[in-house]
Amino acid sequence: MKKIIVLMLAMITLVAAHAQKERLPEQQRDHRDKMMAEKLNLSNEQKQKAKALNEDYRKKMDELRKKDDILVKDWRNQMMELNQKHREDMQNLLTKEQKAQMEKMKLDRKKIEEIDANARMEKMKVQLDLNNDQMEKMKKQNSEMHEKMKAIHEDKSQDMMKKREGMKILMQKNKENMRSILNEEQYKKMQEMRKTMPRKRRVLS
Repeated sequence: MKKIIVLMLAMITLVAAHAQKERLPEQQRDHRDKMMAEKLNLSNEQKQKAKALNEDYRKKMDELRKKDDILVKDWRNQMMELNQKHREDMQNLLTKEQKAQMEKMKLDRKKIEEIDANARMEKMKVQLDLNNDQMEKMKKQNSEMHEKMKAIHEDKSQDMMKKREGMKILMQKNKENMRSILNEEQYKKMQEMRKTMPRKRRVLS
């Protein structure tokens, strides 16, 4: 009898843990939305409208993900359209002051990203034993790479397939340029370092 009770408790615990895991993405989204609402000082009316827009957006995205009778290209284009419309709808909710605050938040985030990027570069300098000339070339290469990626990302004349192809070509070119900056030993070490780094998935929208 005790064994049965223990087994039942274990099963209940596993089910509860699984349910918590399933709810986590939604909880994270709710937390993010709540934090954004507080930072922008949204009114109750704005919060309700934003909630309705988010729910409608997520519902349409879920419906799109379930579609298996359309081409990948069409699926991606529809996803881009949904993302674009959602951004525009959310922007239209904001007052002039709130939009200014949103831009300030973006700039602050960009500054933090730049600080992190510089810190990573300094760490790489030590790990790969780069000289000053190599460092300057790598910084220039990274800066140019960032600007080109940004241009592709913001180019509304291209669909997602073309953007991905452009990114692929750009990444290959960057790889070749990096190889020309580093010596053979440094390049091999950098490749080994990258294998241990968590990969970030970039989403084009």
